[in-house]
Amino acid sequence: MRRRRLLAALALLPASLAGCNGRTAPTTPRPTDADPAIPGPTATPLTETRPLPEPPDAPSAQEALAFVREYERIAARNRIVEHGGERGARNPEVGEPAAALAATTDAGFYLFGACRASGEYGERGGYGINRHEVPHFVGREGRHEVAPWSAVVCESADRAFAADDPAENAVAPEEYYGAEIHLFRFDGAARDVRVLVDYLDDGAPQAVYSTTVEASDDAPDPAYEYVLGNLAVRRGTYRVSVDVADAAVDDPDATATWTLSDPDAPAWTGLSVFVGEDGRPAIGLPDAADDSLVPGPSLCATQLEDER
Repeated sequence: MRRRRLLAALALLPASLAGCNGRTAPTTPRPTDADPAIPGPTATPLTETRPLPEPPDAPSAQEALAFVREYERIAARNRIVEHGGERGARNPEVGEPAAALAATTDAGFYLFGACRASGEYGERGGYGINRHEVPHFVGREGRHEVAPWSAVVCESADRAFAADDPAENAVAPEEYYGAEIHLFRFDGAARDVRVLVDYLDDGAPQAVYSTTVEASDDAPDPAYEYVLGNLAVRRGTYRVSVDVADAAVDDPDATATWTLSDPDAPAWTGLSVFVGEDGRPAIGLPDAADDSLVPGPSLCATQLEDER
């Protein structure tokens, strides 16, 4: 049995301090100056947005990473400027941007970007944003897509795949949410996506989970995050297979191994499936220790735990 739900989840969460690490910093009002119309000596406001950068024509992986970092820095800066209107953002703080490569294909690179920024707005207090794990595609021919998803769709297994012997489980399945896979659509949700998970470390492959994420005419635009959650708590090696119906490519499937060790490892929540504009799937784990570049833990985990 599986549960599906749609959760509102802004891709740009509030942040109280500039920087790029962390995913869930709360909004913290800043002190109000006695005279908010008179900025302090280091409070030169930011009042104008800057144009976002253009992607390189034929990027290498390193050039794609550099492009995403610059994009995230300017995107975060622009958001706090826009929030201030004509008065701009005083005492602005823009964190150091970060980026991580998740998957490489013949068409290009899938990456995650992150950056925080914050500013002061007089009697309105402070405002911050936290751009984290923002999915990007940077094509080998200069095409760029960013997925500012505005919703999270959850599909959670009622019971995580677990071993009978508690020593073989990373956590107690009745006490901890299982591992999850994140699906990012860059194809306009135009095709059905089939995902299968098999356990490999105990004889013949054992089917753990399978589902079809259906095409949709009214999916969040232009892309969204679809979470397959609570899949497994048993340690070991898994195989993840993805097949996309009606993909406009000769090879519409992808396969990858997925190793689960403990819930603090990036693989527990970070394994990501990307579906390109032509329907070609790719599977990857962000190459980063910074949790602002690794998807999850998702809102789906919170929802399921609340229901227990």
